[in-house]
Amino acid sequence: MRLNRFLRPLRRRVRRLLGYGDRSDRKYGVRYVEHNLPDHLPARAVYPAKITLENAGNWTWRSAPPDGRSVALFVRCGDTVVATHPLPCGEVEAGRRVTVHFALEMPSEAGQVEMHFEMVEHQVTLFRDRGVAPLSVGIRAEPPLADPQDEIWHTASRCNPWHYQPTRGISRGAAGRRYPVFASRAKGCRLWDASGREYIDYVMGWGSTLLGYADDRVQRAVAEAVEWTAPVIPYPHVYEMDVAQMICEDFPSAEMVIFGKNGSDVCTLAARTARVLTARKTILFCGYHGWQDGWVEHFGFDRTGVPPRSVPLTYRFQFNNYDDFDRLYRQHRSDLAAVMLEPSGPMGDDGIHFGEDADREFLQRIAGAARNAGALLIFDEIVTGYRYPGGSVQKATGVVPDMTCLGKALASGMPLSALAGRADVFKQGLPRTWYGPTFKWEIYSFAAARAAIPIYRQEPVAERVWEHGRRLKEGINRACREAGLAAECKGPPFRVLPVFAEPDAYRLALKKALYQQELLAAGLSTYNGIMLPSYAHDEEVLERALTIIGGALRTVAEAEEKNDFDARLDIPPLFEF
Repeated sequence: MRLNRFLRPLRRRVRRLLGYGDRSDRKYGVRYVEHNLPDHLPARAVYPAKITLENAGNWTWRSAPPDGRSVALFVRCGDTVVATHPLPCGEVEAGRRVTVHFALEMPSEAGQVEMHFEMVEHQVTLFRDRGVAPLSVGIRAEPPLADPQDEIWHTASRCNPWHYQPTRGISRGAAGRRYPVFASRAKGCRLWDASGREYIDYVMGWGSTLLGYADDRVQRAVAEAVEWTAPVIPYPHVYEMDVAQMICEDFPSAEMVIFGKNGSDVCTLAARTARVLTARKTILFCGYHGWQDGWVEHFGFDRTGVPPRSVPLTYRFQFNNYDDFDRLYRQHRSDLAAVMLEPSGPMGDDGIHFGEDADREFLQRIAGAARNAGALLIFDEIVTGYRYPGGSVQKATGVVPDMTCLGKALASGMPLSALAGRADVFKQGLPRTWYGPTFKWEIYSFAAARAAIPIYRQEPVAERVWEHGRRLKEGINRACREAGLAAECKGPPFRVLPVFAEPDAYRLALKKALYQQELLAAGLSTYNGIMLPSYAHDEEVLERALTIIGGALRTVAEAEEKNDFDARLDIPPLFEF
């Protein structure tokens, strides 16, 4: 008891030093400085709302404190909580202001609506229960506009919101600018949103449509197959054997092939095969190898739902950094089943940034180390297969793995992936992996691959993609310099991304959001800034893209100079702290 009497004031002093304060001494206070909420909006509209708050209390609000008592903004429609929005920065000290950007979805029916905005601590303690009145705004929901994007979003937000949402559902900015939410069709390197507006696209089916959307030759091959066969039958189709033979001819590591639907399928199969063949468990990896359990467990239970292990089975090493690899290699050599990596431009932990081009000496040293340990070398060429000059990194560098994962471009937009590798590895390992997805021998995708692969062989597909990406990268870097922005385009030419040299996480999120917004408003679609050129991107498209990008970068530079990001933004930024 004496110890507790001594520790209690000590804990209070420590908490004050850390900015938490003693809860018994806390003053809860909020001043709603300004907002942009109008007095009327169309029903079913998604409005780019923003509210500037001031911490009028005597303690620091935090978005992710160690004790879990985070502070957030509740949005209520009448008495119903319809959304919760976290703080846009790691902490908001007493007296400091912050602007919360969010997408406000109006009710489906016309009529008067009372919207209430209030702060909450730990999803439990409402500031109004501590004497702080919420911000209440009356908005008249008018009859909905005849905009198909609003109608579709109303359905999606209720029953299927799990898709890429660069605008958070906002199809119209506060000043009337238009943004894409849903697509209606795609052709070549262009797509059209549900309202009919056209965009140059550099997402390209997440990199799967190497020839461009709906390439006529691939479309005809699929249409012909649809006419005379069902997609899945109990025996393998001759088209599967044709595609398998093509892969064995095109990839030095390929003596045998097995198919899947997604890159995650074959990456997981490669890991299983390596483990059963070596009777070892540990895999050293570099890059993104899919969403399945074995590859995401290092992100933690809260982010993935995959239970943690007392001893991990996978360890990430840095690309083109042999010392970092060797550190892990020495620790795990005795239990090493495989070394697996994207051999060029691997994606990082954040799913956004990625490394530079392959270093032949690095790949050679990795290969030698794996084989000296009796482990397998696996190349994840899901992105680089048929996209890299010469057709693959292994062919270009002469470093040949034991197994190769393929996908993305394999069927130019149709769902097909493949694991290729040494015959002895397959014969001894595959029968013990329990691999048997129903759709792995779906015929229409084999028809697409059977049409696409000869094009990759006969036409300068990878070379044109590389040249387009190289010039795109140079043009973006030139635009960054001309705008006076501390930014640089990163990545190999087949997958590039402008990266802002901004150490402050809050300002970085504002810059990225404004850049993405300006691209979309001007008619250019990317994946959070990532751009994957295709064979369909020509000279005219390149010039137009660089014009749009230059304008977007200038806008970011102006916002940085005037410090008015909040005033310019329609699309809510994504913050990670």
